[in-house]
Amino acid sequence: MAIKAIALDFDGLILDTETASYLSFREICQEYGHDMPLAVWREWAGGIRTWPLACEYLEGLLGKSVDREELHRHHRHIYNEMIAEWDVLPGVREVLDTAGRLGLKVALASSASAAWAVNHVKRYGLLDYFDFLQTRDNATKVKPDPEIYLKAVDGLGVRADETIAFEDSVVGTQAAKAAGLFCVAVPNHVTANCSFDHVDIRLSSLLDMGLEDIIHTLEKGNPVPQESDI
Repeated sequence: MAIKAIALDFDGLILDTETASYLSFREICQEYGHDMPLAVWREWAGGIRTWPLACEYLEGLLGKSVDREELHRHHRHIYNEMIAEWDVLPGVREVLDTAGRLGLKVALASSASAAWAVNHVKRYGLLDYFDFLQTRDNATKVKPDPEIYLKAVDGLGVRADETIAFEDSVVGTQAAKAAGLFCVAVPNHVTANCSFDHVDIRLSSLLDMGLEDIIHTLEKGNPVPQESDI
């Protein structure tokens, strides 16, 4: 077995949009005199129903419905101002540079729309690193279903067991493992306390372990301790 490709999630892995989305909605809840517990938001991370679930949660606190369209505009304004000042997460460029140097194929594997994920990839000057872009636009199901990853490896022309997925959320890692990929979990602020016992390697940052060391570890089948055990 030899690793021939890597596949990267976008939200929360390349850009920490998960944390930005949480902090933005928490600010809105505080405007209403309430809080948005991280423990609650964490349960929704990585999925596509975060927004309606958040609205339902706020409505439950208030005991009445809210203007969701106006709420979404307000949230998006706070959120966009926040991420406009943020760079990609530490280690992302290093992983992509190393993959290019090693001749690995690279896929984006995101449950987000192309208009969202791919446009941000372009904004950060990362598009040329990717050989294939897989988003929800051309998938019938999203994570934790494995379809996104199955389509990504098919688009790269490699096997699942020749590919390493990099993910930040439980639903993302579940999708990658269900598709048969190796999986490296790199939790962010929102997902840091989630259980990732099912992954092959867990890191606190993509800077913790170089891509070549990750590949060597997986190819040799050497166990890597979970972050909590280090």
